[in-house]
Parts: sequence; C-alpha cells; structure tokens
Amino acid sequence: MVKVKDLWAVKLIYNRLRRALLASRINRLLGNEDQKNLNTLYRDALLIAHSFEKALCIEGCRDDFGIQKADRLLDYLTLAAKDPSFDNHSYAFTESMAALENWLVRRAQLGLDCSKWQPGFESLAEQTSYEVGRIDLSDRAGIVSDSFASASDCDKNAINFINGRHSVRSFDSAPVPQETLTQVVELAQSAPSACNRQPSRVYFSGTKSAQVVSAAVRGNKGFEQSIFQWAVITADTSLFSCAEYNQWFINGGIYLQSFVLALKAYGIGSCIFQWVVGDSGKEMRSSLGISANEVIIAVVGFGYPKETFARPVARRMPVSEVACWAD
Repeated sequence: MVKVKDLWAVKLIYNRLRRALLASRINRLLGNEDQKNLNTLYRDALLIAHSFEKALCIEGCRDDFGIQKADRLLDYLTLAAKDPSFDNHSYAFTESMAALENWLVRRAQLGLDCSKWQPGFESLAEQTSYEVGRIDLSDRAGIVSDSFASASDCDKNAINFINGRHSVRSFDSAPVPQETLTQVVELAQSAPSACNRQPSRVYFSGTKSAQVVSAAVRGNKGFEQSIFQWAVITADTSLFSCAEYNQWFINGGIYLQSFVLALKAYGIGSCIFQWVVGDSGKEMRSSLGISANEVIIAVVGFGYPKETFARPVARRMPVSEVACWAD
C-alpha cells in the first residue's frame, strides 16, 4: 500500500520537474540569461540607458544617481563591441552611448568627478567611431525642454480621425506601394514601448506569400479573396527578461494600434485579425522569414478601400460600463 508521505514525495518531485521544464522552455524562448550574447547585451544596455534618460528628466535627480548603472552599461557596451556581429551604427549601441554621454555631461556640469568612466567612454567612442558632443538629436537620444498643449487646445481633427477608424474588408486590387508602406511604418514607430525597447516588427506579404498568410488567418472566411496585402505584426521576445514573461504581447498590442492608425493617415484601410496563442504559423513564418524568437501579435489585412463598400456599424459600450472610479 502506498503511504501518504510517499505520495507527497512523488508530488514534490513532479512539481519540481514541471517548474524546471517550464524554466527550460522560457530560457529557450528568451535566450540563456547567464550567457550575454549580443542581443541580451543590447537589451540590458537599453534598459540602463532608458533609466538614465528618465532620471535626467526628473527635477532634483540625486547627484549620485547612476554610478553603479554606469559601470554596468560601460561593461555591456565594451563586450558588445567585441562581438563578431557588432554594428557600431545599430540603434541599441548609439542610443546607449548617447545616454551614457548625457549622464557624464550632467555630472561634469554639477562639478562631480567623471574620471572613473570618462576614459573608458572616450576609448570606446574612438574605437567605434561614435561622435561625441553631437547637438543634432535627429537620430540620437537626448534631453530637450518641451511643453504640452492644454485641454483648451484639444485637436478636434485628431478626435474625429481616431473616431473615424473602422475595419475595412473590401479592397481595391491596386497594391499599396512599398514607399508608402515605409512611411506608414515610420509613423507607427512613434508608438511607446517598455523602456523604449521597440520590440515590434512588421512583415509585409508579397504576391506569393499573401496566399500563405490568407490560408493561415482565422476569421476571414467569406472574403479570403478580397484582401490582397497582409502585414504580420510580431514582437521580439529576446528583448525581454524571464521576469517580463508575456510583456511582448502588451508592447505589440500598443504598436498594432499605432500601425492601423498610421495606415488610415495615408488613406489605407485595414482589418485586424487575432492570432491564436500557441499557433506556430510554421508555413507563414517560413514564407515571410519570421525568426523563432518572435511571437506573432496579429495579422492585418490592408489596402486601398473600394470607392463604396458595406461595413457594420458597431455601437461602443457606454463609458459607465468601461471606466471604474476609485475613492
């Protein structure tokens, strides 16, 4: 007869194995946390860089802020520069260097000692051709003075624009040019993301791959032949740590909304199709070249709407059923 304590021991072992398997799956998805490859170096460097940026915007930021962070950031960037795949023009590297430079400038302005980090920063800048002292912030992180419009200046056109966005399922066969789609993505890039990591990617279908995407999408039954172009929105999981599991869906969802609004801004209609979590979409991934470390957020059918088309008018829930007010 099996004793109760034996059952307890079996259950304990089972739970430990289950947790170990789960951890293994997460590590395979996110990359080994103990091994600092180029992607994880960039991810962790951007986290520190964003911490610097936030602190430098806070009134009364502590004079000693960032001392340990600067040590780690300089180490990460130095290691990244030694990687065979390192690109000195990459977004993550230039943004992180700019954040470190801004922090050093602030310390110098306060009359604080920078000798621990300045030589290493200057050496790395020289080694990677990073331009120190750039004033132009068109392609580099920085801190600027800004102001925000008051409620009385509320943009009625923007309100009407947002309210006027709706799903379109009937498109003209004329394709949207790549040049226009490039402008759409550039506009969608204004979407906020956690610590400005910008994990979202957009994969546009071609003539052949459009059929593969259409076959993989659920929810387009009855109008499969009415959508000629597709965009698959993904999020790069390697930019998140194990402690941020599933955060890529939130960031990808934020980007998705900005993307469809950007399409509308250029006169392009769209319809969002949910993607079932757990569906690998193997054929679609292969057809579009989506990497294994990216999760699919949603699929968007888009195009120039036909001159006239039918669409449902869906009344929105009243605010009283959505907004919750606490004391």
